[in-house]
Amino acid sequence: MIVLGIDPGLHGALAWVEDGRVIHVEDAPILAEGRQKAIDAARLAACIARHRADHAVIERVGARPTDAKASAFAFGRITGALEALVMATGLPLERVSPITWRRWAGIPAGASKDASIAACLRLCPSSRPYLSRHDRADAVLLALWRMRNA
Repeated sequence: MIVLGIDPGLHGALAWVEDGRVIHVEDAPILAEGRQKAIDAARLAACIARHRADHAVIERVGARPTDAKASAFAFGRITGALEALVMATGLPLERVSPITWRRWAGIPAGASKDASIAACLRLCPSSRPYLSRHDRADAVLLALWRMRNA
């Protein structure tokens, strides 16, 4: 089974994992719309079509009380675009809360973003070449969580 893990956001990432091995990781394709940025739907659709998957999992996110209204809206817009594009391909999509997959990965509450990279290397040594940023590690960990909790 190949699982597509998606860490949403402007600096998000997508990771394809098969049988516990990373087979591809890609940064979320972004399109500049003047001063605003959005998901490049055409590039994302082509990316998903190019790399086969049987299931997708995305982090269930929401606005926090400290978020500015405009940034919370932009983040929701990006997450919605990611979800819609995945569902349009016919892939089953599961949403998982950060606390659930982070606890499974052994990442303590309040840990730094780099803790995702360390957890990813511990759980999936084949991910090393792909982990230039914590967003990529998060995408791999989401896919691994789904694979091991299916």
